[in-house]
Amino acid sequence: MNTSPPDLSPPHPECAVVVASFRPGPLIDRCLAALLAQQGIDRPEIVVVDSSGDGTAERLQRDFPGVTVIALPQQTHQALARNIGVAHTRAPFVAITDQDCIVPPDWLTRLLAWHRQGDYAAVGGAIGNGTPDSVIGTAMYLSEFNEYLPGGEARVVSMIPHCNICFRREVFRTVGPFVAVPPGAEDLVYNFLLAQRGYRFLYDPNIVVTHCNRTALSAYLQHQRVLGFGSAIGRRIVPLPGHILTRYPRLAYVLPLVRLGRTAARLFVRHRSAFICYLLLLPIVLPGYIVWTAGFLAGLRAALPPLEHRLAGGDSRFAPE
Repeated sequence: MNTSPPDLSPPHPECAVVVASFRPGPLIDRCLAALLAQQGIDRPEIVVVDSSGDGTAERLQRDFPGVTVIALPQQTHQALARNIGVAHTRAPFVAITDQDCIVPPDWLTRLLAWHRQGDYAAVGGAIGNGTPDSVIGTAMYLSEFNEYLPGGEARVVSMIPHCNICFRREVFRTVGPFVAVPPGAEDLVYNFLLAQRGYRFLYDPNIVVTHCNRTALSAYLQHQRVLGFGSAIGRRIVPLPGHILTRYPRLAYVLPLVRLGRTAARLFVRHRSAFICYLLLLPIVLPGYIVWTAGFLAGLRAALPPLEHRLAGGDSRFAPE
């Protein structure tokens, strides 16, 4: 006869959400409110890893008691913050979004529905424009997310942005944690490593997360430089498309025109209204591309961080319990 006491510990939730936070201001409040309002899923784990060091973590823990907040003493790379968050979760599926994103109420339900239908490493969706009334915000949106506008058929892809994605937990065990590379390369490098192992990604452009873009010109241009820098670092680490530029950096000087042409062609074929908007915003978009290219050239010259130990093997902390 079994006389051991019954196991009264709560079952593991089916899905967790990790948000990396750094001086988010009030933006993250809308993000967390949307995550706490998820429908059709029981008790998702929500973990915020905040490295603001200015009292933000304490405020979030007070205002959102249903959220686990991990406070870090100093600014921490987004990929490393996400790794810390993932290591503190238990669910078999882990979704990632950003502090400046607002998810729909059925976000997790729809992501998990696709996971149940197929053996996908990750399922993700499109990005919506959270600043439609701002010309700078819209220029940034079309520059950065033109491949992920809402609408269309679900399909298998090789790249999904990490602000609207849900991973099967086992990939962290087999491929390892997110790679600590600069912004602009994190998604590209990690998705490449997964694809290299034969993993598949399902992209549903009707699962839409709203992204609140920067609306100040200086912030927009500064962010473009950061993204260009990270893009170059990513191509120096793994052979992403455009890897040839690492061997022939002078070719990078034509990148503003290349990006302009590729984006215009993509929008013309898939989103005619966005194409017209894009043309009207070229006086803002083109300087952004020029600054992005300046960041890219700087990234080609910069010293690479020691990444070998982060690129190899798995990490037992990310295994399901």
